[in-house]
Amino acid sequence: MTKPARWKKDCSGDTVARARHLVADVTSAPTLLLPAGKRLSFGWQAAPIAPAPEAPLVLRWPDNMVGEGATSLRIALALDVRGACRIGAALARSGRAIGACDVHFASVFQPCEIALEPGDGAAAVSEGVALRVTEGAQPFWAWMGGAGCPAELRAHLLLPGTEDALKEFHSRMESLASIQPFGWMEGCILDGLLDLATSSGRAAARDTAEQHLALYIREGRLVYENPRSEPQDGGIYGVEGLLPLAALARLQPGHALLDVVEDFCLRHADAEGAVIDGSTTTSEGSYTLAYPLARVARLRKSEELERLALTQLRQRQRRLFDGRSFHRTRDKRGQGTNRNWARGIAWQLLGLARTLEVLRDRADIADLIADFRSLAAWTLPWQRSDGLWCVFVDEPRLAPDTSGSAGIAAALAIGVHHGWLQASVRASAAKTLAGLRVHLTPDGFLGGAAQSNKGGEALQRSDYRVIFQMGMGLMAQLIAALEAPEVRSGEYFR
Repeated sequence: MTKPARWKKDCSGDTVARARHLVADVTSAPTLLLPAGKRLSFGWQAAPIAPAPEAPLVLRWPDNMVGEGATSLRIALALDVRGACRIGAALARSGRAIGACDVHFASVFQPCEIALEPGDGAAAVSEGVALRVTEGAQPFWAWMGGAGCPAELRAHLLLPGTEDALKEFHSRMESLASIQPFGWMEGCILDGLLDLATSSGRAAARDTAEQHLALYIREGRLVYENPRSEPQDGGIYGVEGLLPLAALARLQPGHALLDVVEDFCLRHADAEGAVIDGSTTTSEGSYTLAYPLARVARLRKSEELERLALTQLRQRQRRLFDGRSFHRTRDKRGQGTNRNWARGIAWQLLGLARTLEVLRDRADIADLIADFRSLAAWTLPWQRSDGLWCVFVDEPRLAPDTSGSAGIAAALAIGVHHGWLQASVRASAAKTLAGLRVHLTPDGFLGGAAQSNKGGEALQRSDYRVIFQMGMGLMAQLIAALEAPEVRSGEYFR
């Protein structure tokens, strides 16, 4: 008998099974309209989970489906959550509670999961599951289907397999399960996919990057899919919104949308040449702005734009790092926020590494290489024994953040690759990868990430951690940098 596609042989000849996502159907749902001014991305379908007295969202599975062994019930956000809520799950027929999950300031496409006890998966298939918001006043909109909506983002029971979690990671990355809102989150994913395609020849990774971009760029224009607001500046909502255009420059170097990069930067530069949102300088801009700007500048052989890209790095390094502490932001009064926050440090290091990588043949970057070394040397001693960094790197009592750790380590690995950091630093980056693997779910999503910082420092300092696809993009960049062959021709990431 031919085995189903989810079964395969590993290198030892043993049979291994991939994780399975047992997708649910909606049998009844609250009668609610989308909130005013919001919409669903890509034409996908969603259903609301609402607080009482609204009816529950009831999920069911085919009678012949085997739910035994399911470890969690997953739902993914179709609209972001700007606050906190708690979602409770109960068996639809008996009413027995089977679990709950807390959701804080979550982003569109982010999976949330309710852990199940042994036997609950089979009971869910037998009885169905009723979902309600048990704490909080607003509905939670969850993906349920639509053309192209992946099983991993639809409501499902997770049935772990025996496949290695890192192999599952590549399966999730190289699919629409890794899709993120257009901007810095999706940019992390696209860079990770293209890096994997270059370093290890994974054609599927490049194809996935093109598939992602095709969802957002249609008929030559950016179709902005942010469900909260319309964009400004030709489809770019701010400094963080430019990052996906670095990938576009790699895949379609002649695309007219790349004109937005130069136009945006020239119109938003302050008196010192730093391109900022309003009056606040953020470390994100070293990666989300300087790097795509460098890509476009090199394509167009523009000395002016190359210098402008380097100015972003210099100004942010000067404004945010004093050799003793690092602040993610600083306003015009000199007030800083998010002191020594891991993801803020990652943005600066990654922006330095990737921008200098593109412009590495210039004669005027010695000071920036020195800045990169200085910040890397300051960051390394805070690395934990498990290879990760705490969410605020100098506060060991706090939980680690896998996303910030992945970004820091990716930058370090790129630096070693180009000879800007000592070869011994590679071991630190490899240690981070080992630490990240511990936080992979059975189907390869990266957990253990600090939530989007819209909730402020209190949420960051808590132990609340989430599955976050953008962190997978940073992890993919780390994997690619560790896999990359020795530079011989002077060309690495193409």
